[in-house]
Amino acid sequence: MKNKILLLLLILISQHTFAQFQFTGTINETYNNSTAYLSLVNDCNKKSLFFTESIISESKINKDGHFIFKGDFLDSNNRIYKIHVDNCNDNISDYKHLLNHCQNSKEILFIANNKDSINFPLNDFSQVFCDIEQSSPSNTAILKIEEFQEQLLGNLQNLKSDRQRKNAYSNYYKKIQQFSRSFNEPLAEIYAYHLYANENFLSRDDYLNDLKKSNYYNDLLKRLENEYPNTNYTKLYKSALIKDQYPLLVSKSNKYKILAFVLSLVLSFAIFYIFYLKQKHKKSTNTKLIINYKNTLTKQEQRVFELMQNNSNKEIANTLFISTSTVKSHINNIYTKLSINSRKEIAQFF
Repeated sequence: MKNKILLLLLILISQHTFAQFQFTGTINETYNNSTAYLSLVNDCNKKSLFFTESIISESKINKDGHFIFKGDFLDSNNRIYKIHVDNCNDNISDYKHLLNHCQNSKEILFIANNKDSINFPLNDFSQVFCDIEQSSPSNTAILKIEEFQEQLLGNLQNLKSDRQRKNAYSNYYKKIQQFSRSFNEPLAEIYAYHLYANENFLSRDDYLNDLKKSNYYNDLLKRLENEYPNTNYTKLYKSALIKDQYPLLVSKSNKYKILAFVLSLVLSFAIFYIFYLKQKHKKSTNTKLIINYKNTLTKQEQRVFELMQNNSNKEIANTLFISTSTVKSHINNIYTKLSINSRKEIAQFF
């Protein structure tokens, strides 16, 4: 029994240690001698743009139209990836690629991790990136969401009046939302969210109205923070909700602002109080000097010290019937005993 358990553990460890992905596909003759690019998509709002800095790997398409990406350098958790091909054969930094303006280009977005094996075959009409084989449900989620959206939009176009279309659009975002939840994958819901929440789409107003009353968006945020913490997907989604004035997040944001304001007041009061205590301490120190200077100086030094406030050395000498040099000697002793350097500091003792 122990041996079986050890063998099972070794199998599981070896599978984890040597886990690697493999993405393969077939391209039609339109893209002969081209290159396929595998990219990471961190922002669904920019999914159609082709950024060179997002490229993870390249694969030269062989004479039979096949490409392959494989290795163990992807994230162990699900991420959104894109495979892009075109027939521009230019340097990929060319502006046409960056703006996705190639005359013939194809791409497919999918959810995967470092252990997935996915194949993208040609369909029955030799069309590129229209199907996915040998995949888990999450791998096909984005493709199926796009197909579902096309079906909904096709039905909307068949309606005869604007009133009918408006009524249909009011349910469009809900249907996309519900369909994306069926995959039990937050990244699929994020992709769908960027479809119906898009500022340029007709479902935008209905989404904003739903935002004021539905707890779905907060639930999705919690699942993202749990499964995909510190990722762009979570950060951008939260920022979008705050921008769209999602009540639950806006109220929290206001609470934090109030808390920050209160803390700043407390800090200001603390600084003022510390300053007050220092001044009080300084004042009490000065008071102590006034009380104790008579105990520190001799009787004659006390007389000289008291006259120093408003009299010159000569005037002090005449008043006390002593020489000017004797006055200077007393003053030097006074400075030393009271730790002062000039007559300007005498006032604090009086």
